Amino acid sequence: MRREAWVVASAYVAANSLLSRASYERVFNAGDVAEPPPGRVSVVVPGWHEPRRFLEASLSSLKEQTAVWSFPDRFEHVFVGCEGVDLDVPERYGYRVLCAPRGKLNARHLGIVNSSGDIIVAADSDCLYPPNWLNLVLKPFKEPDVVGVCTPTWQGWLEPFVGIPKALVFAYKMTGRGSAFRKTAYFEVGGFNLAVNQENVRELWLEEEILFYRRLRSRGRVAYVDAPVIHLGVETSGRGLRPYPRGKRAYAT
Repeated sequence: MRREAWVVASAYVAANSLLSRASYERVFNAGDVAEPPPGRVSVVVPGWHEPRRFLEASLSSLKEQTAVWSFPDRFEHVFVGCEGVDLDVPERYGYRVLCAPRGKLNARHLGIVNSSGDIIVAADSDCLYPPNWLNLVLKPFKEPDVVGVCTPTWQGWLEPFVGIPKALVFAYKMTGRGSAFRKTAYFEVGGFNLAVNQENVRELWLEEEILFYRRLRSRGRVAYVDAPVIHLGVETSGRGLRPYPRGKRAYAT
């Protein structure tokens, strides 16, 4: 019985390891041929009191995407939030800067309202976006029934154990650090509920990631893309780029 359990566990870890390695290589594949986005794209990034090194890494990585290199005229980058942020960073990377009332959803909504894109990409200023991430995220929008795309967060050293169940978690929510949706669908479902208490983490998470996802699904299909985002804010806990950091660590610091 123990031997059978060991065989099953080993097979599970091996399958997860292969899956996570494949997603890692795919999202970091800067040599992948970028496809033209199906419309104009607005990348909206809110930020308050972020460490400068996180801000630099995040905003630069969103500008250094294979899709942006290939089709620069299809993209605009919008940074929302002025409190506690060195604004020369977003300005230096060519972001349009907007100042919003405090509250993450307020910032996202202001960025969406003032954007010119047909597709809105939601990103965070404490995350790293591998070079092929946007290219992978935008591909599903070529299907007319797709109204949104959700992606996972890289789990670092846990990846060999959670690669498969991770998809079951992230495929049913729109994370603020890595998702995209059609602007028309956003307004059709009433956008974010700005009346929630945005200082309450649970209420904010429930509205931004779960309830908005459910409303969006009423307008069409929300596709899951295995294109992981790296959360820099937890790099000190041993996550971040691990367990495949070789040759990529300089990209995050």
